[in-house]
Amino acid sequence: MQILRAADFFGVPFNQQIDSKQSIYKSAFGGLVTLLICSASLAYAVWVLYKWQNNQLSPKISNSIYVSDFSLLDLNYDVIKLYYWRFGENQIDPFESKILLPLVMYTNGFNFTELQVISKSNEPPVDGRQYYLPKMSLGFQNFSGVLYTSSEMYIQIARCSQIYLKEDEKCASDELIEEFFSQPLNTIVVQVNQKQLNSQDGSIQNSVQEFYIQVEKQNCYTLNTFLQSTFYELQDSFLFGYPRYFEFINGASIQPQTNSVEYCKQAYGNDILGLIFIVMKGNQIKTIFEYPHAGDLLANIGSIVSVLFMIKHIIIIINEYYLNQKILNQLIQFYYPEFKNITIQKNWRQKPVKVVLNKYQVDVNEFLQFHKKVQDQMQNKLSYLNLLYEMSRIYFIIRSFKFRDELKKSHQIGIKINLSQSKMMIDSNLNYNWTNRSQTFSQLNDEDADLLSLSNKAKEIHPSVPDEICIDKDFYENNKIS
Repeated sequence: MQILRAADFFGVPFNQQIDSKQSIYKSAFGGLVTLLICSASLAYAVWVLYKWQNNQLSPKISNSIYVSDFSLLDLNYDVIKLYYWRFGENQIDPFESKILLPLVMYTNGFNFTELQVISKSNEPPVDGRQYYLPKMSLGFQNFSGVLYTSSEMYIQIARCSQIYLKEDEKCASDELIEEFFSQPLNTIVVQVNQKQLNSQDGSIQNSVQEFYIQVEKQNCYTLNTFLQSTFYELQDSFLFGYPRYFEFINGASIQPQTNSVEYCKQAYGNDILGLIFIVMKGNQIKTIFEYPHAGDLLANIGSIVSVLFMIKHIIIIINEYYLNQKILNQLIQFYYPEFKNITIQKNWRQKPVKVVLNKYQVDVNEFLQFHKKVQDQMQNKLSYLNLLYEMSRIYFIIRSFKFRDELKKSHQIGIKINLSQSKMMIDSNLNYNWTNRSQTFSQLNDEDADLLSLSNKAKEIHPSVPDEICIDKDFYENNKIS
């Protein structure tokens, strides 16, 4: 049991009460400041939680170079779109008119697949734009720890050839082809649709990046397109949980080049006017979004609350001062009961200008000297060592007229509990004769428990002391405060 008691860190210290009503000195001013601080702290906590709930707290964002295997890369949407840029209603669309064909082929194990016509979008044209959607097919292989692209895309903008058309389709006439090439600003747009995470709330956002290919008879415009991707690590759990991972294409870098038609025909075997080479870059940016979790919120709230509660040290100092003054004044009244009858008037600098004692004005300087002297005396009495010293002096005084054996007997006596008889009140009846009182004079009762306590001072009971036993009657009469 002793070991268990020694291990208990929930022990509660004993706090001596200042008076019968409180053990810790508290003031109305301190209570007001406490309410203000607690209200401000609660309001700030609610405000932080509101901002966290509405994704208004910025996350911690860190970026680093990352080599991915693209296992999480999302390609299940139309990453690449083609369309002819029509800025007039009368302009000829080369794809619709079968002047040019959008073709796609892939590399498979570094071998080219057959060319295929890119299918047209089923969506109705928007602002005259008819989209063509090539199927994304990118492959990767790891050689000696290095990631290589094993499957790439080639999109050709080629002159119409009947071998790529259906039976009911025909290429445009020469007149229509000449009319098309005579148009100004013939431009084919390559659109890269991107995705990224919104740093505010972690939602997925879409954006578009466009590149332009100018179509001319005598030139073959090539566009080497290197798709860029970002690997996202999203840490948005409130307390516990695992991060979420996303991988999106979020841009492209290009290497444009203008070649002759003969060069492209020799390289790719078709009469092409534009070529788009699409490959994925092996290196990517890894972005970590670390949203505030419970620990961050509590730390944020706790920091401002700690700053607010720094004010409590000022209030504690003020309360300590007024507590000390209150105890000193009460101690002075113990020794000088008339001190409570003193009225002090002060000026705006809190300096006494008038002192009244028992309705008579006294000299202010004389009072200040008296007050300083008794304050120093009472301040000394608040010392624990001084209290022990005065108790030792009381023992020596008692010892001066009592024998040791008689003092030792005090360990054997106490107040008896007598529930079968009515409680005896020695001083409750002031008219009974001294003979009856003398029979119970030496017997302790429950009144002796607080006979000298401060609570007994408030009772307006002033029994007369018989002359035959009161050898110190003159002492009481001479020092009695009316």
